[in-house]
This record gives sequence, structure tokens and C-alpha cells, in this order.
Amino acid sequence: KNMDLAIACAKNGLGHTFPNPAVGCVLVRQDTQQVVGSGFHPRAGYLHAEVFALLEAAGHLESGVEAAQAVVDAYMGDDDGKATRSYVRMLMDSYKQPGGQEELIGYLFSPSDAITAYVTLEPCGHHGQTPPCAVSLGLAGVHRVVIGCRDPNPLVNGGGVQKLQRWDINVESLPSDNDRHEQCAALVENFCKRITPRNSSAINGAMRSALRTLAGRKKANTTLAEICWGGLSVSTRTSKVETTMLEEQVNGLPLNPAWMEKLDDLLWKEELVLLRLGNAVAKKKGAKLLGERISQQLGAHVAQVVGHTALLYRPAIPAVLDLHEMINGKSE
Repeated sequence: KNMDLAIACAKNGLGHTFPNPAVGCVLVRQDTQQVVGSGFHPRAGYLHAEVFALLEAAGHLESGVEAAQAVVDAYMGDDDGKATRSYVRMLMDSYKQPGGQEELIGYLFSPSDAITAYVTLEPCGHHGQTPPCAVSLGLAGVHRVVIGCRDPNPLVNGGGVQKLQRWDINVESLPSDNDRHEQCAALVENFCKRITPRNSSAINGAMRSALRTLAGRKKANTTLAEICWGGLSVSTRTSKVETTMLEEQVNGLPLNPAWMEKLDDLLWKEELVLLRLGNAVAKKKGAKLLGERISQQLGAHVAQVVGHTALLYRPAIPAVLDLHEMINGKSE
């Protein structure tokens, strides 16, 4: 039941957290089964699910879930969410300051409270854009943590569990054959694929040629996956400025998390995707720069740039296209 609530929380962040995973957390008093805090991770750079839940339990937020949802809504253009987002940012700035964790959520629970945190993904144990959630749970006095699935990220993978145990927190991980574990793993499936080391980090000219040939065939029979740019455009289009400032402008374009999640999912399914970038950049050079920037974020390759389009390739796990077979078949 409680992990189901955490899963429901995490689903609120799906499609908004790229490049981070979607995570949900629920804090429960074991004696009464009362939920004292809940939250989800709304967007990269913002507080994690565990912290939204702890801030609710501490009384800093009326609802951790509603506050996280306001962050999502504000970036989707909802003016009503902007005031809450500003307040969340203020809390986040305080939380990130030295001593901020202790001030906001330190010693929140007593041992008699017997608080259990149900988290869909292993809490982070490293200091990224925000302090480690494992430390926050320890500082707050959480008694027990139930983890839906472990985080394979090399920065986390077991480190969060070890840090929780140093705080004398009882840690349980759902077994891999548990239905709720499978649901938690499904929430972060694409994230896990992105951070999984792969054998080949480059493609050669012969591979690019084979991919271009395949893309041509797919385009002819209308089976080539395509996606149009879903963000802002480079505003200045004069040739002089483009020549001197285009790279800076392209690098300054925000990558819409929802669009990146959609492209990421499409690449895992199709391996070969044509990006239509004409509504972002005016010239081929801009398409090349933007295509390369997007591909780096996704661990993909730019196989071809034509006009305002960039052809992206990334092998699935396991791979569907056999490039070596395609090359050999072409040479025969």
C-alpha cells in the first residue's frame, strides 16, 4: 500500500525530470500508518522526492506533492504555480547552504515515531546540485527505509544504502520478483539504459553510410521515425551574427525535459530517429550544432545532417540493428 503511494507520487514527475529519473517518496508512522509527508522529484536541479516529503513533515510545505506539482506546472506555463515555485526555490537555497539540512529537517522525528520512508529508487548518497538525500533522511531521524529498486548510477549504486546504514537506519530493498519492484524499475527504465556503460562509444564512416542508406529506405516507405524540435528558436538570423555567435546561441537554447524524454523513449524503440530542427535554427550549421548537443545528452550519434535535419542513432539494449551485418551486406 505505502509503496503504491510512492509509485503514484513518482508518476507525477514522469516526462519532466530529464536527465534525472522520476522518483516518489512517502513517509509513514509505523504505529498508526499515518502518512506524514510525501513528494516527488519535479525537475532536474530541484529538490528530490525525499526532501519534498521531509519538508512537508517539518511543516515547511502544506503538501510536498502539491509543491512539486506547482514546479512542474510553472514550467508548463501555469501562472498559478509560479508563486509556489518561488517559495520552493527559497527553501532549496536554504537547504543547500552549510547547515541548511539540519535547520530545515534536522532531528525532525524521535525514535518513538518509528518513521518509515518508502522510496521508489535508492536515495542518493552523493552531493550533486543538492545535498545527499540519504544524509537528509538520517538527519531527520527516519527509522527505516524501504527501497523499490536500487539505483545503477555509478554515483549512487549501493552508496545510498551504505550511507543510510551508517545512520543506523534499517534498509530493505524489494526483491526483484516483487510486482512493486517491477513497477519502480519501469519508472526509471530509460534512465537506467542511458547510464549503462556500452561497448562502443563511436561509429565510423562505414557505419554512418549504412545508417544513411537505411534511413533513406525507411523514409521512402514512410517508416522512419521523426520528431520536430520542441523548444525555443535561435532569434537572431543575420549571417554575420550567426557566423560569430551561432554556437553560443545554440548552446543557450534550453532543452525541454518533456521533449527530451519523448525523444529518448523514441530512440530506445527505433534506434534511428530524424530530428526536424527548422523551427529552432536557420541554417545547416545550426542544425549540426544542435543535433550534436542533443546527441551528447542522450549518448547517441549524429549519423547525418541534411538541411535543417539531423539523423540520430543510438543502439537499443539489446541492439536491434546489426551495423556490421548491414555493412557486410552492402559490400557484397
